[in-house]
Amino acid sequence: MLSRLLPQVGRDGNIIVAAAALRTLDYGFISVFLGVYLTLLEFSAVQAGLVFSAIMAGSALSNTLASWKGDAIGRKRLFIMMSVLMVAGGALFSVSTDVVVLMLIGLFAVTTSGGGDRTAFISLDTAVLAQTTAPSQRTIAFSWYNLATIFTRSLGALLIALPALLQQWLDLGELASFKLMFGVYAVIAAGGILLYSRLSPQIEVGRRAGASRAPAPADEPSARGVIWKMTLLSSLDALGGGFAVRSFVSFWFVNRFGVDLFGISGIFFVAQLLNVVSVALAAPVAARIGLVNTMAFTQVAANLMFIGMAFSVDVRLAVAFFLLHEVCNDMDVPTRQSYTMAIVPPESMTRMASLNNLGRNMAQTVSPTLAGVIAQAAYLSAPFLVGAVTKLVYNALLLQMFRGIKPPEERG
Repeated sequence: MLSRLLPQVGRDGNIIVAAAALRTLDYGFISVFLGVYLTLLEFSAVQAGLVFSAIMAGSALSNTLASWKGDAIGRKRLFIMMSVLMVAGGALFSVSTDVVVLMLIGLFAVTTSGGGDRTAFISLDTAVLAQTTAPSQRTIAFSWYNLATIFTRSLGALLIALPALLQQWLDLGELASFKLMFGVYAVIAAGGILLYSRLSPQIEVGRRAGASRAPAPADEPSARGVIWKMTLLSSLDALGGGFAVRSFVSFWFVNRFGVDLFGISGIFFVAQLLNVVSVALAAPVAARIGLVNTMAFTQVAANLMFIGMAFSVDVRLAVAFFLLHEVCNDMDVPTRQSYTMAIVPPESMTRMASLNNLGRNMAQTVSPTLAGVIAQAAYLSAPFLVGAVTKLVYNALLLQMFRGIKPPEERG
């Protein structure tokens, strides 16, 4: 019972979880903060979408590097390199208010505009945790990993109230207080460098691989075919999700209903807490209905909530739909991480995780800009409808293509 509640991930696994929690403190802040900051700079919906897309393109670059040379460079070295880029990105974001400059910074800042981590950080995290955890504890290990990051992401969402407090305490102008917050972001990111420097050689590919996966049956599909099918499906999922990244949702609440900074902070803090419920339920639900069914059916419910948001004419109804969406939305995260690592051999884990995230990055590089164009050409809530329908198609294809491919713990 204790092992089901508290999986043994070892010293390296604990460092990975701690570093991810610190990183998502920054990500929880920046993903919401950017939408408000760009509104303050009087960016149009299209300009905001371009910045969000550039950030997603940067995540794609990091995953391209990880899938191509990640294991050759070394996981520890790549972790540290990306942490340095995070620090540099935070320091540079405040230097300009020009859309092109902000796009260039976002391209190399290894950050997020969507709330969730789509960088190579999470790709490497996924491979390391799967390699250091037994199959029977894999899903619950990923649940704890995501619970830790959700908690710190919730705290990060609260940080967007700090500029208003800094204006009072330090007698700063509104824009100056917002720019100062990028320095706070950089200081937090620097903590990741210290944590990753303490990782052992055991995290590299080929080490402790025996604990990661049970032997596969002879008729199991080839790893390469499985990886590419899952990557294509993940791309479709992310294409739909990119129409409603967190930065766009905060942008939508501000422009659709005039919600102020403190209101945005409260909404996203509660949303992150509700994600905890979603992640906590992932492992027990998956144990009863299977990993693939959990991934698909919980997202169907989440997508229906976004459709409800699109048709909301009252801010309270819109907030209610958004919070219900958050209850369902993260249940597929630990189950997807666990499932994708379970159906490939240890030597393919980094490639599976990186290509999956790369596919998601490439799709979300396009969709935030499309969301801005659609919102400006049609009406502000239209991206929610387009995104939800796209993700419902993904849910159907996932069930059709992967329901018959079982992880080791579900076989027999």
